[in-house]
Amino acid sequence: MVWRECRYSAEVAAQSEPEPEVKRPEPGSVGAVAATIWDMAGPADLARLATMFGHFAERELRGSSSRYTLLAESIAAAPELGRPLLAAPPSQRRAILYFAAVQYLLRTVAPAHPLAGYLPVLGGRREPGPAMVADFADFVSAHAEALSALCATRTTQTNEVRRCALLRPAIGRAAQLAGGRPLALVELGTSAGLLLLPDRYGYRYTGDGRVQRCGRPDAPAPLVLDCSVRSGGSGHADGSVHADGSVHGDGSVHGDGWPRWVDSEPVLGARVGIDLAPIDAGDADAVTWLRSCIWPEHVERLARLEAALAEARQRPPRLVTGDMVDLLPAVLSTVDDVPCVFASNSLLYLSGRRRSELAQALARVGAERDLVVVLNEAAQCGVLLFTPEGPQPPAGLAVATLTVVAWIGGRASVEVLGETGPHGEWLRWAPAEYRYGLG
Repeated sequence: MVWRECRYSAEVAAQSEPEPEVKRPEPGSVGAVAATIWDMAGPADLARLATMFGHFAERELRGSSSRYTLLAESIAAAPELGRPLLAAPPSQRRAILYFAAVQYLLRTVAPAHPLAGYLPVLGGRREPGPAMVADFADFVSAHAEALSALCATRTTQTNEVRRCALLRPAIGRAAQLAGGRPLALVELGTSAGLLLLPDRYGYRYTGDGRVQRCGRPDAPAPLVLDCSVRSGGSGHADGSVHADGSVHGDGSVHGDGWPRWVDSEPVLGARVGIDLAPIDAGDADAVTWLRSCIWPEHVERLARLEAALAEARQRPPRLVTGDMVDLLPAVLSTVDDVPCVFASNSLLYLSGRRRSELAQALARVGAERDLVVVLNEAAQCGVLLFTPEGPQPPAGLAVATLTVVAWIGGRASVEVLGETGPHGEWLRWAPAEYRYGLG
């Protein structure tokens, strides 16, 4: 899921109906932080919640989850329904965390609650509507304490395997830049490390009547990752020319718009993931939380997750617990192959200051050894960290920019390969090169 740090304004409509009553947790029952925040929350906090949920409904959820869209709109209209989320640190107060907490409780302590009957990922078949909102209000009232505790202690852990279909051409480009040398994959914000296993998946790219199947030939059906190639992309270059000739001096993009390097098979060495709370694929409770982060209608995503977790249990990557910015230099010092550091929808959880520090840390490493960085992130969380004149963020906050930043032989380069959808479902190929410079 993608949440972009951006400024937006919205008015919180005055409510003509009384808001649902949500039972306050018993003092001390969910820890000092959650209880204190619950007590201190005022109208301004609820107004911010209403704005955030309204934003998510309109810009992130609509068209992808009718159920979460309905619930987010309902909370925007009656923000008391979202009050337990105020137990989370301000940077974590996101609709997707709240809904994951709800789903986690439905999977564990309240599987018989009527709300579960609306969620296809839980086997529910009921259609969303006013009755679902009423059941949601009842659920929040009955489980406000547990929801507050989860929001105070958990973070969003969306490990979408299909994003490997977006990363594949970028990793292929990284291997080309490295001259065919083996790559060491290092993931920032790794969750269960499922994106560290790209060679365990099959890939199927489709678009304009064309189909390209590549990757693992015997991948089971859930691990054949489908990605739609969209047309209509446009590039903006600084006058440089790509090694493959795709970007020309006038800034235009030449070629048929089909992603390159998807059929390459780079030699992969070490695989290391860094996360504040990495998930062990064999930890039942942690995996339940990971399942809970999948949106209710996305049954196929759940099947992919289960199949990828089975792969991770058989071939567990190395997962390191800690802050990605602080640990990255030490982790890179342990790998001998050309490091390919990558992040997919992870850097948005860092503050602007920490993202800048990460870019500086990568630049320091790149000044000392060959290094390639692949970013599938919002432009302001990715490419714009490394160029002062990068592309404008695409319209629609759920659109990311696929970027390759490389330091080879002491020379730094920045390439945008295209735009991507939030769960790996589509890629718009539009390669362009930009002048390097830390933002």
